[in-house]
Amino acid sequence: MTVRVGVIGTGMIGQDHIRRITQVLSGGAVVAVTDVDAGRAESVASGLPGAKVHPTGRDLIGDGGVDAVLVTSWGPTHEEHVLAAIEAGKPVFCEKPLATTKEACLRIIDAEMAYGRRLVQVGFMRRYDAGYHALKAALDEGRIGAPLMMHCAHRNPSVPPYGFTTEGMITDSAVHEIDLVQWLFGEEVVATSILKPQQQGRRRPARSADRAARDGQRCAGRRRGVRQRDVWLRHPWRDRR
Repeated sequence: MTVRVGVIGTGMIGQDHIRRITQVLSGGAVVAVTDVDAGRAESVASGLPGAKVHPTGRDLIGDGGVDAVLVTSWGPTHEEHVLAAIEAGKPVFCEKPLATTKEACLRIIDAEMAYGRRLVQVGFMRRYDAGYHALKAALDEGRIGAPLMMHCAHRNPSVPPYGFTTEGMITDSAVHEIDLVQWLFGEEVVATSILKPQQQGRRRPARSADRAARDGQRCAGRRRGVRQRDVWLRHPWRDRR
């Protein structure tokens, strides 16, 4: 049996998924594509024998020749496409983020629960990586003792040319760690905090002596110079500070 896949979004990530489906994996075929850039969608489809180009994601999802949907479009469009796939009863693989707001994510969860079975998977690939499986085995077997802190650092050599926002750092990068810490420790994240460095040369506003003393107490013992793309996740109940 061949799973006929429709791809919404034919940018860098979408094309990489298409490559894997057509050249690496077996049992799948890309039969339809769509993109906000129609020319790019046409170009990608030209390398896929028999693939259709649809004007919108909803048209692709409604195509009777599409068995499953792959969403790799711009983050704010994910909710619309995932909800439409659930409504059509088609399995959908959505690149992270699932959606860009909590409310949107909850609408997707509610829609899937109302449908009555699981249809949605988010692209958290680290759960399937051999290195992370080795780390989880070491944790589960107690080989490194009780975990007290997890330090995750992204060391990408570059960022996308269209810019990288503070919000994007969370929804597109740190979201991997949010998922990973739940999987590794088998527990939910109960609290988060964000440390953002000041701009170079920017002076802090003057503070009162009392305020400075309070701030000094809060900062005592904390690691200084945390980079913007480092994520520190403390265990919620094992952190004794």
